[in-house]
Amino acid sequence: MPRFSRPRLWVAALSLGAATVFSACSSTGLPPNNPSASPSLNETRSAGPSRWELVRWTRADGTQRELPHGDNGEPIVFNFSDGIDSGQGTVSGTSGCNRFTGGYGKTDSGIRFDRLAGTRMACPGARMETETALLKAMQTPFTTVGTQPSAGSTGRQVVWKTADGELLQFVEREGVGRRGDKVDPATGSTGGTEKIVYIDSQRVECTGVGKMQCYRWRDAADKPWQFWYGPIEGLDFEPGVAYKLRVKEYQVPNPPADASAIRWQVLEIVERKRGG
Repeated sequence: MPRFSRPRLWVAALSLGAATVFSACSSTGLPPNNPSASPSLNETRSAGPSRWELVRWTRADGTQRELPHGDNGEPIVFNFSDGIDSGQGTVSGTSGCNRFTGGYGKTDSGIRFDRLAGTRMACPGARMETETALLKAMQTPFTTVGTQPSAGSTGRQVVWKTADGELLQFVEREGVGRRGDKVDPATGSTGGTEKIVYIDSQRVECTGVGKMQCYRWRDAADKPWQFWYGPIEGLDFEPGVAYKLRVKEYQVPNPPADASAIRWQVLEIVERKRGG
């Protein structure tokens, strides 16, 4: 069962001039089809969920950080509930070693992340170093320095710049919500079954690997509550509000030792009731 906490929030809100910043992209070795300079995300679709994979991380000195992939671990993937141009929404995915969930929102010059919580599994040194660097970077705002619509087999792309001058290049992938329901590149899960679940208005203390806060859920209003130990992807939970959700339930093959074998992704908030 996953152990979640609320440390190291990832934040973003962004500043530098697009032309100057994107010239830095060219000098740090990003590929020729890298996004052209643009301070906004006007070329992206704003509605509907989307999945993005971090494919290149360029340090401020121009060197490349090795990213987890294949035998080296799961890729770094962000699942956005309402697209990266949305005013606000929820985000979940993998951060190099662990899984996370939280909130995000559009700013005047990019995107911010907040209220993030994640599992606390230990991984080999290189993956932990990458995750630690990512979590640290996302404590401060990101600036959008380029976007590019999809071209051929390459998905849409966005480049964000961290406060330390590092460039993170993300490519959109299939596999979430209305933009595809294929293999989930973050977890390897496929298919999925829709179901209705009721979520209690307060999270309660429970014990997984250690003390943590759990949701209480049931699949019918007249049934007893059960604990849900993991995140609920796509739910921006507000304490004091009870929810009736339509979710898609996935079986996760070979989950980490401290992670659930089931994951939920919100398809629709059917009902919100304060003090339920």
